[in-house]
Amino acid sequence: MSRVPFAALFLGVAGLIPFAWGLAMVLTEPGTLPGLGRVTPDPEGGVILLSLWGAVILGFMGGCLWGFETAADRQPSLARLAATAIPAFIALVSLLQPPHIACLWLAFGFVVLQVTDLVFRRAGVAPAWWLDLRYPLTAAVILCLLLGTVYG
Repeated sequence: MSRVPFAALFLGVAGLIPFAWGLAMVLTEPGTLPGLGRVTPDPEGGVILLSLWGAVILGFMGGCLWGFETAADRQPSLARLAATAIPAFIALVSLLQPPHIACLWLAFGFVVLQVTDLVFRRAGVAPAWWLDLRYPLTAAVILCLLLGTVYG
């Protein structure tokens, strides 16, 4: 196990806050938590928040992998570059669905992303600490998305 840099760990955990907030909105009585001005303060608003933030983060994570693959000292692989676009495509497809279905698409997308993370790490593209950061964060995200879908 490699030590995850503090900045990556801090920002990665901070990125879980909207997922946790959305799930909390799903699991509490309507009006208990604010909807942050853009979504209704009820379970439906929580599922919408989960789906929107999930799509943003899924696309962002694909971009992280693109960055690893295109680092200055690398000759990019067409196959790996194509793989980095898959999360953004799944995010787009998810946003074309009702929010509950979007969350399912996104959970699937994060599973695909986790497999891609593993491939990139084994190929020596991602940093040694990458999976130590990604495994727990991805598990938390998938759990929030699935619980939001079931209970929202």
